[in-house]
Amino acid sequence: MLTIGLVACSGGSASDACIEGPLFSNARARAERAVAALDRTTAIELEEAVLAMVDQVSVMREVSPGTLRDPLGVALAAYGQLVVALDTVGWDPVTASTDAKVASARRAFTDVSVSGALLEIEEFLEVQCEQVRSESNPNFAMTGTTLPIPVISEEPSRDANEDDVPTRSELEALGFAIAESYGVALTNTEAECVARELGTTFAGGNDIDVGDEALFDTVKTSFLSCGITTPPITTPDN
Repeated sequence: MLTIGLVACSGGSASDACIEGPLFSNARARAERAVAALDRTTAIELEEAVLAMVDQVSVMREVSPGTLRDPLGVALAAYGQLVVALDTVGWDPVTASTDAKVASARRAFTDVSVSGALLEIEEFLEVQCEQVRSESNPNFAMTGTTLPIPVISEEPSRDANEDDVPTRSELEALGFAIAESYGVALTNTEAECVARELGTTFAGGNDIDVGDEALFDTVKTSFLSCGITTPPITTPDN
């Protein structure tokens, strides 16, 4: 997971992205439907739908050309914040419907940077893949005063064979995913720090050769190095 998340796929292409396009659109529609109808959503469906969307965004980033790197990174950060907020309330739809952090994470999707990124992805699928644009659920993103949104990269888009140094939003998204797997909620700064610490340790992809216990010790060390007062206490299932 660390290696895939920190090293963008250098062989991405429009054709590969088009193959994943329908899966991306379906996952997005399912996640929006689950979040928009919290009064009719089960905890299991809510969790599975949102996490499936995060997984699909990650897959899209692996196979897409460099022009989609930034918008997919913004989408991944936005959905990562939503995962953290929902995980904090135990994925309970009733609690989530009135939780301030969940509301903030949903409201972030109304910001022009996030909505623009999703629109850019949809336009790519429409033009490059001749895929019919899917309709977004109007009740998914809450309206109102915009609260803090994911920090996005101000770097220009790069081709896939250029420098693969991850952006801040990419590091945050990966940090959120790592923390979520250990049941810990992080701030944007903490998530970036954890991802950067682990990325430095396993920059060569050598995490594949590390056992579960050793990896867990390394994760705990990264949390301590980042000054996180709530370290992970259990190892993830996968």
